[in-house]
Amino acid sequence: MRIAEIFYSVQGEGIRTGVPSIFVRTTGCNLRCVYCDTPYTSWEPQGEELSIAQILGKIAAFLLTSPS
Repeated sequence: MRIAEIFYSVQGEGIRTGVPSIFVRTTGCNLRCVYCDTPYTSWEPQGEELSIAQILGKIAAFLLTSPS
């Protein structure tokens, strides 16, 4: 799976605003929505190929190092 980025942050919108979260942004979407505001995920895919195990490993690393 091609991943643009994996990062830890605080949710900034919706009913979970303020909740610490780990975000996994994929890349290579083929839908080409006219309202898409992130060309690096669709029109100009950028990122690395990661297996599910690698993705889960990166998430686990955030869980081990992120403040509670």
